[in-house]
Amino acid sequence: MIALALLCAAASAGGGARSAASFVPTAADGALLLEGAQGAAGLRAFLDGVAQRAPALAAGPRLAASVGPDVLSHPLSWGLASAGARAVVLLSGSAGLTAPVRDARAARSALQSWLAEYGTTHTVRGPPVRGLLVAGEGRRMRAGVVASVAGGSRLLTASGPRAMALVGMLAHAGARTGGAPLSADRALAAGLAQLTGPAALILRGADPLRAAALSLDGSARGLIARGLVLAPAPLLSGAAPGASACLGASLLCVRAGLGPAGREALALAAHAYLDALLGPTARDGADRLAQGAAAVAERVVVRSDGADPRLLSSEREALWALRLQAVTAPPASEGAADAQGPRSFCIRADGAAAWFGTPCPAAAPADPRAAGETSALEAQLDLAAADAVLQKLTPLDALHGGLAAALYAGRLTVGGLLRASGPVTVTGRPHPAGAEVELRWPLH
Repeated sequence: MIALALLCAAASAGGGARSAASFVPTAADGALLLEGAQGAAGLRAFLDGVAQRAPALAAGPRLAASVGPDVLSHPLSWGLASAGARAVVLLSGSAGLTAPVRDARAARSALQSWLAEYGTTHTVRGPPVRGLLVAGEGRRMRAGVVASVAGGSRLLTASGPRAMALVGMLAHAGARTGGAPLSADRALAAGLAQLTGPAALILRGADPLRAAALSLDGSARGLIARGLVLAPAPLLSGAAPGASACLGASLLCVRAGLGPAGREALALAAHAYLDALLGPTARDGADRLAQGAAAVAERVVVRSDGADPRLLSSEREALWALRLQAVTAPPASEGAADAQGPRSFCIRADGAAAWFGTPCPAAAPADPRAAGETSALEAQLDLAAADAVLQKLTPLDALHGGLAAALYAGRLTVGGLLRASGPVTVTGRPHPAGAEVELRWPLH
């Protein structure tokens, strides 16, 4: 019996953070999964590095306000156990926590104090959970309980408009009356199978980007996220265009070889961008060309050499501020479309490629057939270059209010982090269930 118990414990530990998926309802929009109290050690080191460079982004106070215990910086607070899976869960604008309890009395006492911050606490004796404690209402609602889940004592908390319902889902995840947990969701199976580390992130989306399941490896030097972006069909195929396609792109460059779901994602992105930039009445001709090009695209390059800060002071012109260009190959058919705006905009297609740009380029801005890569996705965002654009905003721009004021305040808040960040890079390889990806965010 002792040998069997040890074997079961080893198998559970080997599951890494994905073991926490058994305690998360399948309806969740997203979840941070952690294995034991030390599951967040690397993530904590990264977030501490972020807070040193941008103190307003310290995660602890926000986490404590949303779910009670700060399971990142103080994983054993509130009487929580040192071992066992835990998860921070997002659902329809509400945030919740499920975590194993070592000292139930300490957990209940801390829960009462946390709830009292939102007003008088009362007990809900019926559904969704017997003995559920609630305070506040609407968006300013908190709920929680110490309950038996899957044979063990767990702390369940939530805040937000669906706080009560979320605690109920956490209490019944995996039970016959509570619906299947994330661990039983077949749509996530391929992604969950790759999560072997102590910290992981699950994000839900909409087709073709159905979900993402990423292992998180953090340190004071930065963050690495690896895993699957899940889709109904492969997102990537073949090899990305070579690095020469990014020459001169100082802010952003994305190069990819596209699979069926990748073409669908490109079409949706192009439609959304043109709709926001031109509006529904002016975009028709441009959108027809863009959709035709996306439908047959095998390779794509999206690039930017910066932005014009003068356009950021007006919300109507803000999207025009980004100098953006894209090119695909092969083209669907030849054609051209132009639009009026704060500067030139055009879409062109000839026998070799289709491209668009603002400002309008006279020829294709890059060669999507350039060789040289073995991966199917290569992307880079230079955060220091983004900071250089924001640095050009002045207090006079902020007086316009709206977006300009928000960007100016954002620059004051996160400028130190942007300047201390190396370029964020994303690489990807084809996978039948979507795409294997790796994101790197270095800190200097």
